[in-house]
Amino acid sequence: MSLKLTRYSANLRSGGFSLLEVLIALAILGVSVVSVFQLFSITLRSTKKAEDYTRALLYAQSLLDEAYSAGNPMDSPVTISFGKGYQGSRQVVLKAVSDDGAIKLYEISASVSWQPAGSLRIAALRAVYDPEK
Repeated sequence: MSLKLTRYSANLRSGGFSLLEVLIALAILGVSVVSVFQLFSITLRSTKKAEDYTRALLYAQSLLDEAYSAGNPMDSPVTISFGKGYQGSRQVVLKAVSDDGAIKLYEISASVSWQPAGSLRIAALRAVYDPEK
């Protein structure tokens, strides 16, 4: 007795995917989807971190600008709360005085910290000329 493949039996064998092929395809798709969601999560965290540093830098720059606009920078040390968990402080230190006392060099530093554990510090120099001396 010989077995002949008829047209009908050949169509039954190649009619679709096996259960194993479907499971493998679903596993690959699942791993791909999880990877894409992890990339979105990492991107969101990085964006939040960049936003925090940018906001802190703007607050620190405003503290420096405030000290630059004051007539005597020593009058402007301050600690301030900016809101949204940001705390700022400014320190002013006299670094040098000219021989005649007319020119003074100040170091102004601004520090900003925020929750959960971020901090930023910038510093600048300012020379003040007093023509009355």
